[in-house]
This record gives sequence, C-alpha cells and structure tokens, in this order.
Amino acid sequence: MAATIGICRVCGKTKTLSFEHVPPRAAFNGHPRFYPDIRELIAFRAGQGQPPSWTHEPRGAGAYTLCVDCNTRRCARYAREFVDWAIALQRALDSAPSASIIRTGVRIRRSRVMKQIIAMMLSASSPELGRLNEGLRRYVLNAQAIGLPEGINVFAALTRDKDARQAGGAGVIKNGRVSVISEVALAPLILVITLGGTEPPDGRLVNITAFASVGYDDRGTIELPLPVLDLHAHYPGAYR
Repeated sequence: MAATIGICRVCGKTKTLSFEHVPPRAAFNGHPRFYPDIRELIAFRAGQGQPPSWTHEPRGAGAYTLCVDCNTRRCARYAREFVDWAIALQRALDSAPSASIIRTGVRIRRSRVMKQIIAMMLSASSPELGRLNEGLRRYVLNAQAIGLPEGINVFAALTRDKDARQAGGAGVIKNGRVSVISEVALAPLILVITLGGTEPPDGRLVNITAFASVGYDDRGTIELPLPVLDLHAHYPGAYR
C-alpha cells in the first residue's frame, strides 16, 4: 500500500500520515463505520449536486490525518485520560437508560482531556483550521500550555445515538444565528468547538472550555450536568 503524504493536522508539516482514530479506538471507536461526505450531502439536499459519496472505514471513525510523531508520541500522551472519561460517561448512561440529563462525578486530568479534544478537532478538520488558528496547534504540541485562543470555545453533551458524525469548519445557521463549528460525535460524547467567537449551534450544549485553564497534572472530580441528545440526520450541530 502506497504511503499517504499530506499535511499533518497537528504539527502542520508535510509528512507521511498515519491513521488516526477520532475518537481514540478505546473510546468505543473500534467498529466499522459508514459516513457520507458532509459537504456533498448538504449540497445534494439543497438540490445543488449529486448524491454524496460514502466512506467505509472498517477500523472505526478516522482518517490519515496525523504524522507518526504526532499520532504515536505527542497525542498519545493525552488519549488515556480521554478514554477513561468516556468510559465513565458511558457507564453513567448505561445506569440511567431513560435519563435526559446525566450528572456524574469523574476524577480526571482536565487539561489532558482538552488537549485530546483539540487534537481530535484538528484531525477531523482540514489543515486550514490549524493554519488559521496556530494557537490550537501550540496548545496540543506543548503539554504544559494553558488556555485556548481567544474566540474559541468547546462544548459537550452525551448521546446514545449509534451513528457517528464528524465535521470540520462547518457553518450552521439556526434562528438567524450563524455558528462556525467543528464537531466530533460518537457515543457517549458529542463534542463541538466554536470558532470566531460564535455561539454554539444548540443552547443545550455545556461549555467545557475551562478544562483548558488548568495545568497538565491537575486532577480533580468534575461534575457536569450533561444533556443526552440524539444526532439529527447527518447535519453538523443538529440534535433532537
């Protein structure tokens, strides 16, 4: 199989790319996935194009987006903490199958969780996200870095939906309000990053940007009342 050469979404360098699971494989992302090209889907439903192409990825949601160094060394140091958080949230969902809001105390290192989330958002987006927001790349590359660039916020919710959805740099219009977002959604988590100081696409999403305001080794118990939402079709930022 020929090597995949491209721009690493995290370091921004042109290198041989490796397959990056988004979310990490151990965070319930080890099953085959089928997903459409989001831009083609939106154009088709607006009557402006052909039916969207679909991608079958037998390894789980992800793509060739990160160089080997970023995938196996720089970002791998954050993945374990994110996986532990996802597992705890899935257990909370399983223990309350009809709840619309889940509140559970999870002892985590918030900084590492947020660095993994930003790495995922960069991976799920085109290289333009990192090029236009160099602060996001620096936040991931430097384990000790604290804080996200101005105008960027991160939101979360839970889902029992078995579908997966990813979108990078999408514009969402709702009630006359425009949101510019990147999204990674795969049970148990819906994660959204908003760009340019725009509002989240849904007011039920919970702002977790403060995860980025603590040190790399800071560990504490986090209790968040996270809503449980369903994904609406394949449109980024749309929930039921």
